[in-house]
Amino acid sequence: MDWGDVMTKALSTSSNSRPRQLLTRILEEPELVSIVQGLEAPVLSRLIDHIGLEDSGEIVALATTEQLKKIFDDDLWRSAKPGKDPAFDAERFSLWLQVMMEAGVEFAAQKLAELDEDLVTLAVCKQALVINLDALAERMSGNSRSDEDDLTDKALESCLYEEFAEYQIIARDPQGWDALIAVLVELDKNHHDFLMRMLERCCYISTEYIDDNGGLFNVLDSEEMLESDVAADREDRREAEGYVAPSAAASFLDLARVTPTEELIANRATDPVTRSYFKSLERAAKEAAEKGPTQALPSQKVEKFLQELREAEVLEEPAQHPLLAAGAPRAAHTEPLFKLAVLAVRDRQPKAYMDRLRELSYLANVLISGCSYAGRTFRPLEAADAAVAVCNLGMERLLRDAAGNRPGDPTVDDAAELLERQELVKLFQVGWSLLHRDVQMFTARTLQDVLTRLAEGQRDTGKSKELTRMAATLKADVNAGKPTRSRGRLDGLGHVLERQVIVAVKALLSEYPFLPRAIAGGAKETDKRDARFIFTQQQIQAVQAFVQGRLFSEAAPPGAAG
Repeated sequence: MDWGDVMTKALSTSSNSRPRQLLTRILEEPELVSIVQGLEAPVLSRLIDHIGLEDSGEIVALATTEQLKKIFDDDLWRSAKPGKDPAFDAERFSLWLQVMMEAGVEFAAQKLAELDEDLVTLAVCKQALVINLDALAERMSGNSRSDEDDLTDKALESCLYEEFAEYQIIARDPQGWDALIAVLVELDKNHHDFLMRMLERCCYISTEYIDDNGGLFNVLDSEEMLESDVAADREDRREAEGYVAPSAAASFLDLARVTPTEELIANRATDPVTRSYFKSLERAAKEAAEKGPTQALPSQKVEKFLQELREAEVLEEPAQHPLLAAGAPRAAHTEPLFKLAVLAVRDRQPKAYMDRLRELSYLANVLISGCSYAGRTFRPLEAADAAVAVCNLGMERLLRDAAGNRPGDPTVDDAAELLERQELVKLFQVGWSLLHRDVQMFTARTLQDVLTRLAEGQRDTGKSKELTRMAATLKADVNAGKPTRSRGRLDGLGHVLERQVIVAVKALLSEYPFLPRAIAGGAKETDKRDARFIFTQQQIQAVQAFVQGRLFSEAAPPGAAG
């Protein structure tokens, strides 16, 4: 039977079919082993997500350790929001362990032994306490027993536990306990030294739980140190693959916000976050070149499999870079000059063009990791469009400064000449500073002024005091250079501002400020992926005119002053 026919039938099954049924049909093909092991880790991760981890035991059993390591770098860490460093998800690891157990306890134990020891130690510490029985017995046999010792005795009697040599493993969370103990038993049989090293490290951390000098606080503190080490190693690996750590991305964006625009323009030095990122990429490329090719090109069967996954909408179709995206030509005023200039650089200076694309990829990753858009994380292509918009703002400013009093708007050739010699990071920083100063801060200051006037015109003392408090809070946020902090309080202004105005101001005070529909042209225009990104000084002026006109003319409801 031809593999392509099997996959076509399986993946073109009606959308009403459950992913589990789809998986069952896929697994009938014996060549799936080599195909799964030939997939890049992100692709395999998407397939597992599509099927559902709980139903993916058969697929996970075919994965190599290297694939699992890369998948875990992404899947086992959760960030509360863009800009916040991710934390290890112990519950997710427990689920992964249970899924791996479906392939047999020997398989699960072997995979754990091959994974990074710090990661496995962290996972065990999150799920269990490990104490040294001899040390505990010696401590509790003394004449001066404390209340804490009595509480420890009672706790030990009522919890799940297992013993390995001199160590007692105590469950913190009963969920996943059976799978954890089963795999530890298998490790004891076939990877004893690995298990003992891990338990010794866990014991050091867990002992502090019953230590008289700190108890639970020291346990958490030690866990955080281990988690920090594991997280740092993970970030190093991901940085070498082009990712930007959330804290680094947030730091980059914050620095551009607080640095005056003129200082950013005059500064010739590269910021430390960008410098570190590109040094890591260069180091990784050099190490890869020294090692030589480590992975063969995908086989025809793997390529066919990938295409079938795209047709089944498990994977997206490979997209061109946004700068090169084909489509109907747009009017000059709706097409960023930056895009046209980069395309001109492609034809004139191929090396500079490739440098600009690498820089744009970095800036898009900065936005994905360090900034939210409309209350959520940026999507990849969306982030690239947003980075283009910010760079266009910065480019406009630099071209205007270079032109001086020369009449006329800058041409594509003018912009291309600038991009041939100018790194995009500076353009982005200048554009980001302009968005902060001329959109976010301008909007916040205008709103503060309006609230103050409304408070003065209110005859209702309670409402007047409420508006005065909100104006004072907004002023404090503006003085701190963080006007976005007031965004969440705007819904409380429904009694003095129209809903449409509140929605517009919230858009402008977002972490990434964007055009409200009232300025962007309505629903039809804003269906375009990048239609709501501010990319010209003319749009900033339109934003300021809208904010001043609508806030001052429509702020007060009928009869507010009387």
